[in-house]
Amino acid sequence: MILNTTLSHARIFSLACLVSAGLALPVAAQSLLDKAKTQEPLVAGIANEQPYGYIGPDGKATGANIEVLRAVLKPLGITKLDTPIVDFGALVPGLAAKRFDVIGAGLFINHARCQVIGFSNPVTRSGGAFIVKQGNPLKLHSLKDVAANKQARLGTQNGTNQIQEAKDSGIASANVVLFDKDTEALSALKANRIDAVYFPDAEIISLLKKEPDSSVERALPFQQIPDAKGQPSYNYHAFGLPRNDAEFIQAFNLQLAKLRASGELLKILQKYGYTANELPPENAQASQICETHS
Repeated sequence: MILNTTLSHARIFSLACLVSAGLALPVAAQSLLDKAKTQEPLVAGIANEQPYGYIGPDGKATGANIEVLRAVLKPLGITKLDTPIVDFGALVPGLAAKRFDVIGAGLFINHARCQVIGFSNPVTRSGGAFIVKQGNPLKLHSLKDVAANKQARLGTQNGTNQIQEAKDSGIASANVVLFDKDTEALSALKANRIDAVYFPDAEIISLLKKEPDSSVERALPFQQIPDAKGQPSYNYHAFGLPRNDAEFIQAFNLQLAKLRASGELLKILQKYGYTANELPPENAQASQICETHS
């Protein structure tokens, strides 16, 4: 008994020394589900881009991603949402650094990002699209067409999959011009500083609707990048989530699946120009896409 008491006192003394030395003991990481208990707002970073997440005329955050996010979070007891605006390229680093809780912008799942942040299962799938000058003077209908024309200049966005896609298609880096906003790329096209704007199709549709101008048009038809089997390749949009919060990711995906099964997901998306064609296969999983999309 004396030995056991002595050991117990020794342990207590050691613990006291650790605490007094400022050495923190391991603490279980909090899940974002605790936001429901504290009533703190969940912080969703956005890039102020239509149709994903942007500030509407009333000064409030709106968009396809924001509406879906609210619908997913409500059954989890999270009803307050803050939406700081950052440049698109700052979204992933911001989530990784915990400057916000989730990414509410239109973000593709890819292998590199999966090493840094977590993802929900996909919400929509997307191909690419071009905006060109009226009449498509350089006859650009694919990334391969741009690569084949050494004078053609392609405009796209900082921090996006489109940069790697252009490189993989053989487009010289000197012919790829990067912008922070899709509207900046469109202005450059109108000013003849680039020859094609390359963004996901949903964003191209939204951009042309937001800034109609008869001097530019969508390049149709458009040939999607082929996958390893030669079939049109799609990217998959999802919400960026904390990588190590498995409890929240599981709960989030469950509510997202329920939203789709009820038909409510498509109803929300249709308000922003999406169709059933933009829905991913029902069995699409972020974990699988992380491994196949480089």
